[in-house]
Amino acid sequence: MRKFNISKILFVTAIAFSLISCTSVNSKVGSLLDLDTDLKLSFVVDKSVNPDDSKISSPLIVRMYELKSTKAFENANFIDLYERDADVLGKTMISQQSLKPIQPNEDRSGRFVLSKGTKFIGLYAEFLQYEDAKYKVIIPVAETNVVSSTAKVQLFENNMILLK
Repeated sequence: MRKFNISKILFVTAIAFSLISCTSVNSKVGSLLDLDTDLKLSFVVDKSVNPDDSKISSPLIVRMYELKSTKAFENANFIDLYERDADVLGKTMISQQSLKPIQPNEDRSGRFVLSKGTKFIGLYAEFLQYEDAKYKVIIPVAETNVVSSTAKVQLFENNMILLK
């Protein structure tokens, strides 16, 4: 009888933990287990990405910002981020890295372990023709996630968009 109760308790506990980890946006389970915040980031890149004046596609540099909040990133213009991102983003920026240049028609995926306190990822594309470009994307991430946060980004011409 006692063996049956222990098995039953373990089964219910296992089910509860799996449900919590699947539904929690800001995982308390991950925090209890002291897990890292992970992100799987995928790029779907068109052959027309980052055209120059002659409409010839060029490699594209994308910067990835780990952010505490999004307001400064949302309000920053292209030149401000390009020339003085640390000043513009201030204390909202935890870290920044430039990703390996992305070639036209190259799909790419990468996994990143994010710094403690990261709540958002800001992506910034250094388009040659930036005036009317969609050069910023914001990705919310779950801190100390049990299952990695995932994001898929499409790059075409002078546009960067987050796919659902």
